[in-house]
Amino acid sequence: MLNKAKALVNEFLTHHPEGLLVVLGPTASGKTGLSVQLAHWIKAHLGKTVEIISVDSRQIYKGCDISSAKITTEEMEGVTHHGIDIVDLETDYSVHDWQQYCFETIEAIKTRGHIPMLVGGTMLWLDAVTLNYDFDEKGTKSDRQLEPLWPILQLGLMWPREVLYERINERAQAQFENGLIEETVQILSEYKPSSSSPQQGEGKKITKTAFTSFGYLEIEAYLKGLITYDEALSKNQQRNRSYAKKQLTWWRGRDEVHWLV
Repeated sequence: MLNKAKALVNEFLTHHPEGLLVVLGPTASGKTGLSVQLAHWIKAHLGKTVEIISVDSRQIYKGCDISSAKITTEEMEGVTHHGIDIVDLETDYSVHDWQQYCFETIEAIKTRGHIPMLVGGTMLWLDAVTLNYDFDEKGTKSDRQLEPLWPILQLGLMWPREVLYERINERAQAQFENGLIEETVQILSEYKPSSSSPQQGEGKKITKTAFTSFGYLEIEAYLKGLITYDEALSKNQQRNRSYAKKQLTWWRGRDEVHWLV
């Protein structure tokens, strides 16, 4: 994958030094590792500094490090990352909010003479930037078609379905074994699901999107004794496999994506 990516990036940046790089793919496909490797290669061989913008609707939230598979400082290997830990769990954050943040961040990176690289798998958020969605004053997407703001190279990571599902299952198990349950206990001690009834008390409420997407829902059921540990893990793995299937369906037929198999 990496060698093919290097060749594509080299050709693209030779013709479009002002361009935007994108690394996309389903959950657990290895986007984080590949993007950091690419950033180091671009610096060493092309003399350009890369700054990465995480395009993940879960990693924007503070305090959800394990559940969102958030990149660690060590994994960044000195490469600057944006789009991580920018809002609290009680904050609703729309695709329009994201687009505006991303546009501003891209322009700031370009002002520094660096190369912006979008890395992630939140499909709608990626499209909002690469396809330059048009929003009205209320943040509602219009039907107006706009031209992309920059030349774009999109690299997609692809695995055989059975290999991808095994990667997803293994990562979920590792998350359960390395602090996801403890993280859930901490989150639930600070926040209540936004669907909580008034009788459950006041206080900070985690948005419904965040609560269901992180896997806290099945772990809460386990902590309450409603399901077993193995059932919670299985539900978590199934949810992530279903999400990966949805991602692959979204990108099916996208001729502009160079798939790295």
